[in-house]
Amino acid sequence: MRMHKTIAAFLSFVSVLSAAPAAINDIELLSAIQSGIGEYAESGDKPSADDLSASLKDAPLIFEGEIPPAGKVENPDDSVFLISSVYHCGKCDKWHLGGTASAWALTADGLMVTNHHVFAKAKGAAMGVCGTDGKTHRIIEIVAADEANDIAIFRVDAKNLKPLAIGPSANVGDNVEVISHPERRFYTHTFGKVSRYHQVRSPKGKPERIQMSITADYAKGSSGGPVLNAEGRVIGMVSSTNSIYYGSSAKEKIQGPLQMVVKNCVPVSAISAILGGEASAQ
Repeated sequence: MRMHKTIAAFLSFVSVLSAAPAAINDIELLSAIQSGIGEYAESGDKPSADDLSASLKDAPLIFEGEIPPAGKVENPDDSVFLISSVYHCGKCDKWHLGGTASAWALTADGLMVTNHHVFAKAKGAAMGVCGTDGKTHRIIEIVAADEANDIAIFRVDAKNLKPLAIGPSANVGDNVEVISHPERRFYTHTFGKVSRYHQVRSPKGKPERIQMSITADYAKGSSGGPVLNAEGRVIGMVSSTNSIYYGSSAKEKIQGPLQMVVKNCVPVSAISAILGGEASAQ
């Protein structure tokens, strides 16, 4: 009898080890967010994506409210979302999905974070987010926006989200993880290190700002994706990339071979600043 129990336990252990990891269905998620936001658009309720984009200029630079401390989430994918809008092409009666980007939950009651430029470029009717479960949530307002640091804090019509905790500033050489949606390859995890912090030129009369560079890969569609430390806390956010080519000449319109892609991120210090400094190192 003992032997039978041992064999059964061993087979159960092998079964667990051989279980396939969960696979992301990009097509289903695309369909879910398109149909979900399309339903919001059909209702005719405001705000539209155009309204949200226009509201950026009037949004406060600092969020006026409290951010409850967030605990560690078991699966950070559950805290990351697709963000997009829908529009009519004028040639048919279907709602078409605009470009997709990334966003992450800041509070359980619907506050989220993404890049300022995600809203600045938004056009069309309703705008919303979609999670790993395929559920969509309508974006109802922008509550704070910092164009210089490329941050937007917004609210969705949702409850019981799983927020990511804000971490302390990372040091050069620290390990990082990015969760984002490069070219609609949803919930892609990439890994690397903090490579440097650097000052960025600002318009005359504006204070200098700091960017963080990392070696973890990301691409178009990753805007707004969280940069996490080893404890799963947010220490930055994807913002942009700069490609370096060898022997390029703008005057002669010559572009040499690609040498390097620099990944520019919003540091956590800027995220904490727009939150009034209250969310730093939860």
